[in-house]
Amino acid sequence: MSEAQSPNKEAIREAVQERVQVLQPEPQPPARTFSFVHAAEMLAAPQPTKWLIRGYLEADTLVGLFGSSGCMKSFLALDMVLCIASGIPWHGISVPDPGSVFYIAGEGFRGLAARIMAWAVAHQVDARRVPLFVSKTPALFLNPESEGAVSDAIAELAERHGKPKLVVIDTLARCFGGDENSTEDMSAFVAAQDRLRERFACAVLVIHHSGLQDEKRARGASAFRAALDMEFRLDVREEMRVLTCTKSKDHPESPTIYFSVSTQSTGWEDPETGQAISSIVLRRGEGGPGKAKTLKGANRIAYEALIAVAGENGRAHINDWRAEAYTRGISTSTEAEAKKKAFKRAVSSLLDSGHVATADDFYWSAEGQGGQQGDKSRLSGGDRGGQRGHPSLEGVPCPLPLSSPLSEEVEEAQRRGAA
Repeated sequence: MSEAQSPNKEAIREAVQERVQVLQPEPQPPARTFSFVHAAEMLAAPQPTKWLIRGYLEADTLVGLFGSSGCMKSFLALDMVLCIASGIPWHGISVPDPGSVFYIAGEGFRGLAARIMAWAVAHQVDARRVPLFVSKTPALFLNPESEGAVSDAIAELAERHGKPKLVVIDTLARCFGGDENSTEDMSAFVAAQDRLRERFACAVLVIHHSGLQDEKRARGASAFRAALDMEFRLDVREEMRVLTCTKSKDHPESPTIYFSVSTQSTGWEDPETGQAISSIVLRRGEGGPGKAKTLKGANRIAYEALIAVAGENGRAHINDWRAEAYTRGISTSTEAEAKKKAFKRAVSSLLDSGHVATADDFYWSAEGQGGQQGDKSRLSGGDRGGQRGHPSLEGVPCPLPLSSPLSEEVEEAQRRGAA
């Protein structure tokens, strides 16, 4: 074939390119992620509130708890957390939907074990068998890599122990990584909590410090409070701690609760000194508008005597209680009859106020049940239907028997530690 008869290579290349362009699919519009729902669908059936702690902590919400340094915010948060994880009432208030809880400890990790153990002893719960997971380090939620690591770590454990009902951030300052006074940084922090909440459909509780100039509000940019579904402030009033609801977007404000502070032995001893290790637990107290009330005089001596002689199941026989109260000076008189009358009056007063409950000459603190008296089966130990663990409380059995995956994991970790 002559050169004149050969095809033009450039023309062939152009024809091929045109053909390829014709065959390429047209670009598709991006998938729509925004949608509406008709009001009729919203109103088709009632949508009851899903409470974790009825009236105080709602599922799938962002909640803030703030207070001054040393007011025991972390103790209160742990108190809530352990009730949700174990399924027992929170100071007499129901926990309708117990489950796994993840606690991001930005500070005080070393002291958490003693706090948890003291709570467990006080409430007769085997905390080793409840789905509570505590981080060893804080997280920086303004750092995408750190945020992703937290979320993925929760997801990994959730596959075995169930999606979290609650994630606690303790504290905002230690898990922030930005300027608290910056609206932009605070909004980014809130967005990170929303992503965590939306991924697991869980509640997020953020513990924060009160303002430096105004202790009645949380510290930093107001964007934090604006984003919250509920907010609580914990105050110190004399010897009491007072929890006040300062914001409730969709519900009436939660009633104010008063707590007394009690020292509780963990049952552990310091391996170096042999001294007993104890911590603090909060107990439901009494209070009124503008004034906190606490036990005084003979009532306080009697109550502390009961706590001191309560056995492993939290109960004491009347004779043991009386003897301890006499030793602690229930009456200033040395006369036996005066001591007897003072003790009798104190017992009657404690029963009337709901601080103490009784059955068959045994007495126990009713503070953990919000001052409600109950039968002795609620605090007695032992097996329940062949299932070891904490006793049944308000009809709620131990949620994790010894055969659970979590308990096996804990026991394996203990064996590794012993080795």
